[in-house]
Amino acid sequence: YDPTRAVKPLATSTWETYTEEEPNALTVDEVPIFLAHARRLFPQHHAQLALGLYTGRRPCELRPLRWKGHTPDILWTEGVLLVRRSQVIGDAENRTKTKARLRIPLPDGLMEILAQHVAELPENRTTKCDLLFPSRTGGYQASSCLAKPIVTIAVAAGITKHLSPYFMRRTFQDLCLAAQVHDFVARAISGHATVEMQQLYSSVDGAEVRSGLAKIMSLASAV
Repeated sequence: YDPTRAVKPLATSTWETYTEEEPNALTVDEVPIFLAHARRLFPQHHAQLALGLYTGRRPCELRPLRWKGHTPDILWTEGVLLVRRSQVIGDAENRTKTKARLRIPLPDGLMEILAQHVAELPENRTTKCDLLFPSRTGGYQASSCLAKPIVTIAVAAGITKHLSPYFMRRTFQDLCLAAQVHDFVARAISGHATVEMQQLYSSVDGAEVRSGLAKIMSLASAV
């Protein structure tokens, strides 16, 4: 006997995960401003935020990244990021949310940010663990670790939108659109298995729409 069989599911047809007013993403122009304030206010989180924004990583994929040890996830010589673990509660699992293992070649600029971050890690943390982004005690960060810093940085940067840690993943999709990165490449980096999931995390800027329509009119205009 199922006591819930007569309970109707909650209506979610009108629920909006993200809106135009609250897209949970930064614009292209806001990204460098945000990161500049992050570097000034929370230097210990700057590299983590930059890596999240520029590769679209989930917070649960950032926390277990290892920069040294027998199986590091940052291949310094090759300039490659390996995404193959996920951490939510307790120890990390040897799989990602989508069970996909990603090998992402990183540009020199991003590798330099990560190298600087490692150079600034306190010695008492680097001796306790191999984590790229360890907590103050040398273990995994709490899942809420970035929440308050992100809000503080946004306020300092004059950004009034609400931002959760997942703003990095959504912003990445918009950066790909602005940079005209091919969809196949964007999905290979973000790990989205389908076009539908990629679209869920994307928002099209008004200027992009206007420019696209102008190109269509130019091609299809009789004038």
